[in-house]
Formats: sequence, C-alpha cells, structure tokens
Amino acid sequence: MEHSTDDVAVARSLQFAKYIYTSMATFWIYDYACSLHEEWSFLLQSHWSKMKGLYIVTRYLPFILLITNLYMSFTPNEDLVKCGMLVNITSGLGMIAATCADCFFIIRTYVFWNKNKILLAAILVTYFLCLVGSVSIIVDTTVSAACTHSHLPSGAAETFGSLPQM
Repeated sequence: MEHSTDDVAVARSLQFAKYIYTSMATFWIYDYACSLHEEWSFLLQSHWSKMKGLYIVTRYLPFILLITNLYMSFTPNEDLVKCGMLVNITSGLGMIAATCADCFFIIRTYVFWNKNKILLAAILVTYFLCLVGSVSIIVDTTVSAACTHSHLPSGAAETFGSLPQM
C-alpha cells in the first residue's frame, strides 16, 4: 500500500509529538525523583493553606496531563467516542493546569507590588478577558477537531486537530 506525501508528513508529525511527550515525561520523572525527599519534607512540615493546595495542584496536575497525552499517543484506540472523551479530558486538564499556574503568578505579583488593589484589578480584568478568549478558542477547536480513523499503518485513531503539525 502506497501512502501520499501528506500521509507521511502527518505520520512524522505524530511520531515527533510522541517523542516530545516521552522526553518530557522522562525529564519530569527525573526532576520529581531528584527533589521528592525535600519536597515532601517541606510539604508535610508546613501548615496547610489555600496557597499550599494551589501549589500542589499546580505542581502535580501537569504530570497527570502528560500521562493522559502519553496514553492518547501510544494506545491504539479505534473507538471514536472514547477518543473524543480523552481529547475533552486533556483539554479540561490543560485549562485547569494553566488557570492554577496563572493564579499562582497573579497572587505573587499582587504581593510583590505591596498588595496594590489597582494593579490587582488591572491584572484580573486582563486575565479574565484572555481566559474567555482562550476557552472559547479551545472549545471551538475541540468540537470541530473530531477524532478520525487513520489509514496509516499503525491503525490508531488519532486526533489530528489537537497535535502540532510540522
């Protein structure tokens, strides 16, 4: 069976994305393994607060997001409903992770500027405008980028709209 140059380009792009996900997982696992003892000592000795909860979610949610992306990349999935559900879960986890990280930086900026209320209001208005635009773009592209069955040799259902094309 002969494949077109577009099929080969898409297959190479998907393979590159799999390499990127795998290398990110390797570096993150190494980072967690190197700092696990100090981090858990700090987390268990300090008092629990909202900021500590935000830190834990911000620190560990991207790892769960990466596992979901690795699962989607390496597991052949012929069920398009399950594929769409995984894309929606990944998009939701990505939005939550980005929002938590943004909240962390907004709070830090607010404190560094001596709790300036005008600056906080400007940051929050700007952030919510960007958030509404980002969520609407993500929802629009996720709905329109349906999972399709690939005729490439792997036979896996891939989400061509959610992966970067090279």
